[in-house]
Amino acid sequence: MKHPFHFVTGEDGAFALPGLPPGTYEIEAWHEKLGTKSATVTVGDGETKEISFAFSK
Repeated sequence: MKHPFHFVTGEDGAFALPGLPPGTYEIEAWHEKLGTKSATVTVGDGETKEISFAFSK
């Protein structure tokens, strides 16, 4: 599925998805050596959510 929401983390691994419309989303994090992690999140209008992904060798 194509969409306009694609972001790269900062040096500390943090990321933000500004302007994301209210709804339910599958958030996917990818690491070139450690693979992919995903989480489902539902956000409301003006709401902020926090998600953490842990990658390990």
